[in-house]
Amino acid sequence: MLDHLIITVDPKAETSLQAQIRESVVEAILARAILPGDKLPSSRMLATQLGVSRNTVVLAYQALIDTGFVQPRERSGYIVSIDAPVSRLVSPAGTSSDVPGDMAGIDWDRKLVQSCTDIRPVRKPLNWREYPFPFVYGQVDNELFSMTDWRDCARQALGMRNFGRMVGDFGLDDDPMLVNYICSRSLPRRGIAARPEQILVTLGAQNALYLIAQLLVSADRHVVIEDPAYPDLRDILKQRTDNISCLPVDKGGLVLDADVLGKSDAVFITPSHQCPTTHTMPADRRRALLDLARQHDFIIIEDDYEFEMNFLEPATPALKSQDHDGRVIYVGSLSKSVFPGLRLGYLVAPEQLIEQARALRHLILRHPPGHAQRTLAYFMALGHYDAQIRRLRRHLGGRRQVLQAALDQHQLFSHTASHFGGTSFWMKGPDWLDSRALADRAAEMGVLIEPGEVFFQPGAAQHNYFRLAYSSIGESQIAEGIGRLAAAVETLRP
Repeated sequence: MLDHLIITVDPKAETSLQAQIRESVVEAILARAILPGDKLPSSRMLATQLGVSRNTVVLAYQALIDTGFVQPRERSGYIVSIDAPVSRLVSPAGTSSDVPGDMAGIDWDRKLVQSCTDIRPVRKPLNWREYPFPFVYGQVDNELFSMTDWRDCARQALGMRNFGRMVGDFGLDDDPMLVNYICSRSLPRRGIAARPEQILVTLGAQNALYLIAQLLVSADRHVVIEDPAYPDLRDILKQRTDNISCLPVDKGGLVLDADVLGKSDAVFITPSHQCPTTHTMPADRRRALLDLARQHDFIIIEDDYEFEMNFLEPATPALKSQDHDGRVIYVGSLSKSVFPGLRLGYLVAPEQLIEQARALRHLILRHPPGHAQRTLAYFMALGHYDAQIRRLRRHLGGRRQVLQAALDQHQLFSHTASHFGGTSFWMKGPDWLDSRALADRAAEMGVLIEPGEVFFQPGAAQHNYFRLAYSSIGESQIAEGIGRLAAAVETLRP
């Protein structure tokens, strides 16, 4: 009997008890902690040891038999299969000290041609779900997503009708079913008409922005972004050029400076729902921006995130809908309205640009996973996507009302929020407030907020802004969370 075989289970873990037993045995076999022919504990003994039912262990052993790791022995219980796929690269005596470390005398600062670690992303704790009041942006509330519907669509994508294509290499192509639904469902909601040849599926909107930057931005090109703006976009562009102009934002979105825009090659904007202020660019300013683009021959990149979150009134049509000569490149995201881990977005642009972006994507990652594409296509085709949007709008509308009431009750600074909906409030505190210190103090009280400094260009010293999101916090938690945030503010008041 293997006294040194340690198997543990956690009843509170996300994976089933059967799966945990299987994982423990497989890990031991692959690490050669147990070897082919070694006897395993009987199902009765292991069940008693773990405090689980014997049937749970029997089913786990049966699954291990089916996968070739374990084999039954008549009147002898179970042994590690003679043909088990034991790793030949790991020695039982191997330790972490045997792994080559970082002290080999290599000067990586000299070897690396560029540094990618000096970025300024929006950070949140990995365990943010453990905080009782998480006002964090871009995360999903599990209770608002139907995992049953998604699982059914994933099963359909794995069916024989789709399996051959799904497991293959798409090459340069995307899933035609998904592209069709983007053309026929998503884009018409934004007033956009496009052909499949003008669409490229990407690994989220950020991947789309990266592809555009690689194709349109270089050291001798001048680009314009908003200030404040999406931090990752700024970091993406800084890898390509230092020639970046940051134009301020007011209640109408990007402030149009004709002198600056007239010298630009590309302008990156979020006109329908400015990130992070939530302001919407009015129609007259949109027309003026398009006129400037034609006059000075620059390209506009429109990031149209959160357009589905219009629970108060219909969202303003996309800027791309007014583009009649192909100057606007449209970036859409499907992750915001489904779940962020999906990482699927798309580009809409003239065919010549899409052809180049498709080839570049092929060099980087070939194409987004086929199973994810086809599962999402079924999710849209069977009406689950529309049901998800309706569910989100209903719950987000209620949360916004509660949040607004709590902010008014505590008179917690000035704030802005999208007039059509959205998922966050952009907060401006008094000059004495440092939102970084507030975030630290609030976290000690169980409240998570997002300091706003990272959204501004470096050196701007805009420390009194922060973002409050309500997509991942339950409606019943909001009022108490704002109360605690107000208390945290008082501890910092001079």
